[in-house]
Amino acid sequence: MAEILEKLSLFSKCWGEFFTSPRHALFLALALPTFGFQTGAAEAQTPLLKAPIGNGGETVAELPDDLTPDQIDGLLARLTDADIRRLLADELRERADDQAEDDMNTAEAIAYVGMRLGEMWAEISKKVPEWIGDVLNIRDRADEVAARIDGASDGLRGIAIAIAMIVAVGGGTAMTAAWLTVRPRQWLHAVDAPGYWEKVIRSALLGLVEMLPVVVFVAATRFALPFTTDMLGRIGGYFAWVYPVGISYSWGAAIIARRAFAPDNANLRIAPMDDRMADYVYRTIRRAALAGAATWLLANMFRQIGLGFPPAILTMAIGGTAVAGILLYAALTRTDDIRAAAETVAGDGAFGRLAAAGAPWAPTGYVTVAWLFWLAHFLETRTQHLYGPVGTLVVFIALPIFDRLGKEIVHSLLRRESPMSARFREVFRAGWRVLIGLCAAVLILDLWGLDLIASLQSPMMHAWVGTLVDMLATLLIVWFIWRLIKAALHQDRKFVAAGENFDPMTAPKATRLDTLTPLFRGVLLAFVVAIGLMFGLASLGVDIGPLLASAGIIGIAVGFGAQALVRDIFSGMFFLIDDAFRVGDYIELSTELRGDVETISIRSLQLRHHRGPVITIPFGEMKNITNHTRDWVLYKMPFRMEPDTEPQKFKKIVKNIGKEFAAHPEHGPKFIEPLKSQGVYYVDDDSALVFRVKFKCKPRAQFVLRREIYHRLREAFDAEGFRLARRKVEVVSNSANDEEIGLPEDMLTDNAN
Repeated sequence: MAEILEKLSLFSKCWGEFFTSPRHALFLALALPTFGFQTGAAEAQTPLLKAPIGNGGETVAELPDDLTPDQIDGLLARLTDADIRRLLADELRERADDQAEDDMNTAEAIAYVGMRLGEMWAEISKKVPEWIGDVLNIRDRADEVAARIDGASDGLRGIAIAIAMIVAVGGGTAMTAAWLTVRPRQWLHAVDAPGYWEKVIRSALLGLVEMLPVVVFVAATRFALPFTTDMLGRIGGYFAWVYPVGISYSWGAAIIARRAFAPDNANLRIAPMDDRMADYVYRTIRRAALAGAATWLLANMFRQIGLGFPPAILTMAIGGTAVAGILLYAALTRTDDIRAAAETVAGDGAFGRLAAAGAPWAPTGYVTVAWLFWLAHFLETRTQHLYGPVGTLVVFIALPIFDRLGKEIVHSLLRRESPMSARFREVFRAGWRVLIGLCAAVLILDLWGLDLIASLQSPMMHAWVGTLVDMLATLLIVWFIWRLIKAALHQDRKFVAAGENFDPMTAPKATRLDTLTPLFRGVLLAFVVAIGLMFGLASLGVDIGPLLASAGIIGIAVGFGAQALVRDIFSGMFFLIDDAFRVGDYIELSTELRGDVETISIRSLQLRHHRGPVITIPFGEMKNITNHTRDWVLYKMPFRMEPDTEPQKFKKIVKNIGKEFAAHPEHGPKFIEPLKSQGVYYVDDDSALVFRVKFKCKPRAQFVLRREIYHRLREAFDAEGFRLARRKVEVVSNSANDEEIGLPEDMLTDNAN
């Protein structure tokens, strides 16, 4: 048993990579007999496992393409050790060849492209002169044309009559269907200021109604065709497929463009553009579709009547060039309109400005490159490849429509008109734009023949490509989550520093959530970045398990080495839990440290002093906090009056002033309790009476109210003859003593006064 386990371990170590696919797993199962697990010759119904090769009848093992679970046991029983070795050697050689081929393609990609372009040019330069010569010698095809005309029952006359009948039946029934649908179309058009979804529904219904004549045209053409088969002869195949396809495709393209851009009714326009631009885009698409359809019909007619491939190929080349010319002319003559439309769709951001700057020239460059690609491919292979060039153009034209669709979907889901809803709408709209951009990129690559998803899943794809895709996906997810967090935890500045012109009635109040929001946002940002970094490292193949364990150990070490930082963090946490202050509060830590709380971080706060400086204070150094902006403020104002001031009269003046302020339309709402006098507070040493008045007001209102109250009381005191006492020193002396010491008379007079 130990030997068996040892062999299993050795085999798993050497060939563990074979677990990566079912085919490799089967090879592993077939290799088990080599390590001592071969059983007796069990009989089973299996395909042949050996095939003769070379001379002398030598045979080698051959792996069947399809195996059932029941057949695997038979294979294990019938294969020998030599067979297993050969199968493993073939598999290893195949993988080595694939790797070498892949390395060669990567190293010689540029050389391969150059070689391919040279081959294409050589083929085109060889064939085009031959085709031109065939066209110049078109008379040589006269016998073939005559033979096809003679193949019709009534000759050229019968062909003309049959074509007239088919065109008349198809066109007449289509016109009849269009006439019968006039009223439904008028009803769908008759709408005034509809909503977006009503526009979409009406446009879709209108498009279906307008498609009815196309369907009727195709059905009528197919219905009339059997009656003219003999008259058309070999040309009948043209009217069985080419004619209805060319007409219906171009007609349908014009209808889709008319419904998307609605040049005839701005109320039903889905594309975000004005009337002039919508009409121009619609007419351009219609001209291009008609030119393409006419080219298609004419080129295939040349083939059907016997003129051969050269006239048809040259006609298609000229017609395709004409279509490209129509699109290039439209792009070059409407650069300003294209730039304005791009600015409207892309927005005012940096990417929007860049897109708007390049938008006028992007269509020109793309149409030129797409036309050259199509023309070279068509002239080389004589086959159409329109999915890439035309499909990409359709995708780019449809992007603004889908962008508007996403905007309306988001607005329908978030109908509430509030700042937070507006922020979330912007986030989801940005996410929608990224989504449709990625879908457009995948679709365009698929139109050009590159299946991106299958390529990424292919084992031949380089590992760094899959890693790059994983990292980009991680970045997009992190970006979207962070945008959601910012939208949910958005914070506007809701306070201004107190000053002479500060009005607490109009200034918004900062809440506790406003204080904690920046901290929550910072913590969530660190968490999201850490998770994104871990996923990024995992996509690079890094084992993040040891990193997580190391992070825990490093965190403990940092905690011991940064005790002051930990103290600041925990102190700030408890200050915030106690709701000791909020952003915008005016607090005082000491006689020198005071100001408005401007910013709160995880370890400190910043105070804006009333003189301007910003003071940063760690939480751990804060002891006593005096908050001057909570609920209410009781403000007391002392007045030093002359000793002869009557207290009752003083009180009456203050009371009257308090009534004036209470009735004031601007200052009255700021009071909680009116202005009142507390009487004589104390008698100063120099014989002045100190009165004190007080009022209770809302926080921060005291700065404005005290100024206005001082001004008004000073005016009232002057009107009543009250004087503020000045600080002075009086010298009182005896007149007799003054005369004895011989003081001058003017000094005696001054002392007496």
